Amino acid sequence: MSKYNDHVNELWDEWMAETEQVSGDPDEFVDWAMSQKRLVPHPQDIKGMVRRQVTQSLRQAKRYDEEGGFTYRARQSVTLFHGGEARKHYFDTDNGGSPTLRQKSVKQRRKAIADHVYRAVCDTERMNKVHPHEEQLNLFTDFTDDVAELRFEEQEEVMKKPG
Repeated sequence: MSKYNDHVNELWDEWMAETEQVSGDPDEFVDWAMSQKRLVPHPQDIKGMVRRQVTQSLRQAKRYDEEGGFTYRARQSVTLFHGGEARKHYFDTDNGGSPTLRQKSVKQRRKAIADHVYRAVCDTERMNKVHPHEEQLNLFTDFTDDVAELRFEEQEEVMKKPG
């Protein structure tokens, strides 16, 4: 972890102990830390800030598939390496990229999801271990029903829209 991340985590622990909360709102934490002049924004260059805003916009662009009755991301991303440096590339879902880029994108998305699920499983396991006398947490890793429910909700939303 970077020194900045270490500093933020140390401040967070101090703030949580001081406020005696069991969970914390990052907005309240930032207000506390900045009012005490103990936290300043991480130095950033303007190009990096604009790049993050651009990639956020690209990731959030969606289109609707009339036949399937679902929305999908209008652009996909894939991490490519140039001279040993990882760089995100974006392409149009409907008419961009190449078969290789589309396959890499899907594989990378699946890997990211698996990483999140693995982390959630480990976190759940740890919470159950350190709180053995409380009701144990269950994390179901089969998302089939979740996908079906989200698809249904999305179709309901589309049906409610005028025109």
